[in-house]
Amino acid sequence: MNASETEQADRELLQRAKQALRNQMRMVRGALPESACEARSAEIGKRLVRVAELERAATVLAFASIRNEVRTRPIIEEAWSAGKRVALPRVHGDELRLHLIDAQTPLTLGAFSVPEPAANAAAIEPDEIDFALIPALALDPRGYRIGYGGGYYDRLIPRLANACTCAVAYDFQLISEVPELPFDVSVDLVITDSRVIRAA
Repeated sequence: MNASETEQADRELLQRAKQALRNQMRMVRGALPESACEARSAEIGKRLVRVAELERAATVLAFASIRNEVRTRPIIEEAWSAGKRVALPRVHGDELRLHLIDAQTPLTLGAFSVPEPAANAAAIEPDEIDFALIPALALDPRGYRIGYGGGYYDRLIPRLANACTCAVAYDFQLISEVPELPFDVSVDLVITDSRVIRAA
């Protein structure tokens, strides 16, 4: 086996490992009772509001949580109360486009059944974001994460040139090391219901 074949075999092994972790975390998180999701999300929110980068931020990128993801609606409402602008992503082809929302902005189910703003909602460029909440199925203390497999956030994060990027997840989703592929991108902060980690 030559060097390129070895590299390809290693990459396939890492991809299989990531998919196994993705499936496992979907199952574990899916079994979490509603009350536990609410309680753990509230703890994450408490830690999040004390983060200096969020306090300073004028414009925040959030995501609309679905199923048993960390509940982001209270975080969004807190940001509005603090006078911040809030944006949500919208899937457009193979990328995420960002749109400002307020309490009256209608959201409709888009790609992957995720609520998102309409195409005609006020658009905003990624470099206008100061603080970005990033979803994750699993993550490690270095800030590397496993998402849902579409690579949307791996493509978006490098475009968030002026933002502090922050992955939020429940503490059991934190693992020692995420299998890392060349296109994977890390985040600056990891916040769970029991800790705040500044990625190295």
